[in-house]
Amino acid sequence: MAHIPSRDDILKFVSEQSGKIGKREIARAFDIKGSDRIPLKNLLREMTAEGLLEGEGRQKDLRKGGDLPSVAVLNITGRDDDGAFLALPHNKEMTPPPLITIDEKGGQKAGRINRRHNLVSMGDMILARLTQQGDNIYSANIIRKLTNNDDTPIIGVVQEKDNVLFLSPANRRDRHDYIIAPSSDVKINITYKEGDLVIGTKISGKNKYDSHKARITQNIGSAADPHAFSLLAIAENDIPDHFPAELLAEVEAITALTPSSNEPLLDLPFVTIDPADARDHDDAVYAETTDDGFSIWVAIADVAAYVTPASTLDKQARIRGNSVYLPDRVVPMLPERLSTDLCSLKEGVPRPSLAVKMDINKAGKVVSHQFMRGFICSQASLTYSQAQATFNGESKHMDAVLTPLWQAYQAMAQAREKRGPLDLDLPEHRIILNEDGTIKDIDIPPRLEAHRLIEEMMVSANVCAAKTLQKHNIPFIYRVHDAPSQEKVDTLVSFLRGFSLRLDKGQVLRPSLFNNILRQSRNTAHNHSVSDSILRSQMQAIYTPENIGHFGLNLGSYTHFTSPIRRYSDVLVHRALIASLGLGTNERGDTQEDTNTLVETAAHISSTERRAVSAERSANDRYLSAFMAKGVGKDYEARISGISRGGIFVRIEQTGADGIIPMSMLGDDRFFPDKDGLTLTGKRTRKRYRLGDKIYVTLLEATPIKGGLLFAPKNSGVKQKSKSKSKPKHSRKRKGK
Repeated sequence: MAHIPSRDDILKFVSEQSGKIGKREIARAFDIKGSDRIPLKNLLREMTAEGLLEGEGRQKDLRKGGDLPSVAVLNITGRDDDGAFLALPHNKEMTPPPLITIDEKGGQKAGRINRRHNLVSMGDMILARLTQQGDNIYSANIIRKLTNNDDTPIIGVVQEKDNVLFLSPANRRDRHDYIIAPSSDVKINITYKEGDLVIGTKISGKNKYDSHKARITQNIGSAADPHAFSLLAIAENDIPDHFPAELLAEVEAITALTPSSNEPLLDLPFVTIDPADARDHDDAVYAETTDDGFSIWVAIADVAAYVTPASTLDKQARIRGNSVYLPDRVVPMLPERLSTDLCSLKEGVPRPSLAVKMDINKAGKVVSHQFMRGFICSQASLTYSQAQATFNGESKHMDAVLTPLWQAYQAMAQAREKRGPLDLDLPEHRIILNEDGTIKDIDIPPRLEAHRLIEEMMVSANVCAAKTLQKHNIPFIYRVHDAPSQEKVDTLVSFLRGFSLRLDKGQVLRPSLFNNILRQSRNTAHNHSVSDSILRSQMQAIYTPENIGHFGLNLGSYTHFTSPIRRYSDVLVHRALIASLGLGTNERGDTQEDTNTLVETAAHISSTERRAVSAERSANDRYLSAFMAKGVGKDYEARISGISRGGIFVRIEQTGADGIIPMSMLGDDRFFPDKDGLTLTGKRTRKRYRLGDKIYVTLLEATPIKGGLLFAPKNSGVKQKSKSKSKPKHSRKRKGK
């Protein structure tokens, strides 16, 4: 007789599936055949009667109705500001993510689990019964804990209390401190002391006190090191930041490619225009006037000339997916010998490139294009400010080269205006560091026309790459951006109504509708709030071999071609172009294998991109918290950037720092958020906080290692928190051996 799965096994399987699930699918999944299906059928009937499943007919979906099943596998992700555990569905991405709060008491009262199973912590996987409380809001009663996830790393700082060392997590969602236990392996000798930044793993225990122990597996360095914030971001996001030694030795031995005697692109005076602190130069541009308009050349570093398919270098680049840019460093996708030297389009040095020549008419429309491969030599490495000074007539530097570029851009700007892409222009805060890595200042660099010139030329080059590969019927990875979901549009409409702004429903969504709202709010006090809300309403751009267009750019076909030094997607597009246009031999490798793995690769690099964004955000949060720490006790002007049942999220517009006002800081009243998270209203006083409103706050506490800032409304009477170390969260001491 075949092994019949348990209730938990079935619930876990059903909750992880995306399609229709019935007896047949369950039987197939657990390899149950013939007469063995009878006890399975009886078990499914029992589970249906118990309310664990809905329906048991062959054509019915056994999952409970609604966005999430009534019983689901969840991962514990942290705690809210009231101390309740939060969770997300296991192996199921939802946009926006649901708010799932664990009702620990409910599970105990129902007698469904014993006390040990209810001892959940960060990273644990649980089976829970869900009750929908509102739109995308659920409470969950734990049925049982499925795994401890003891291997989930804990990254934090070693702290001492009463001669006991604790690991205090850097993740502000994890409110446990873990007693540090000695290593069970005598061969592992990792030393650490108070104030060190370390990585540890959880240890299972027999009771709730033992359940919060950890073993140190790696010492990253001192938490007082100015570079600790970036090291934390790298570690907690599991970003590969070292290349194998043998690969580095192999790369160092690479000889620079040299041009042949016939290289027509070498005669063109290309220039690069980049930020002042740029270490690598992916792209160079050149333009000249024609009778019908302009010819524009965009030359891109020929990474494919050095990184061959399936090589160790290629595999390492794919693993990384992209470079990661942190305030004090770049974690490169390629070793620096390539990224900042051999591939970089350095001034005065011949470098291989893959270039596209675009002929545009006087209205800025690209009427024809041609790809070519060859060496170029950049005549100047310019900063955006230097190029802008020449455009403004304040400098003559490289004006013979820059003037045609400026004229071509002005024509392209007309075409861009006619196309009508989403015109979000949000301020970006820049963290300026001293030489020792400490924060010097925070500023908002000006947005120059020189930035837009390069962006528009890169967008046009990317479009040409997509159209060329489509014409040759070559499978490749698109960069796509879907239109906003109806749910997000409805939330945006409700938000805009509070500012007497109207986004008409029922129309075909186009970027121009959002641009109209942006124009109406420009030069108003709520300009940034409206821009932020429109940004939040947008879907996330991803990589995929299936083309759905790019909503934000208002383009039917789009890909990434212009940054192969820092994006693996662009390397693949280069290889596809070279193969389809006959510009080289075997640069794409096995084309069929490449095609078969495109879906997997696209999903992977979309994931590494999100990982990079997460690392960049967490590093910035910590740097900003450290910068703000000197202002504890001071008052700031802020805007409400988010509302939840845990409190009010605020942003200090001067620095871009984000923090929270917990519910407990809002006075002697109970506040409730509306279903869309747009307002927070007091039950007794009817005092109302609204998303986007200006609010004056007092900074109570800054915890740089966690990237946290705690605020209270100004004049609330709440005093700043003590700067003493927080006590480990244990009700009794246990001395280490």
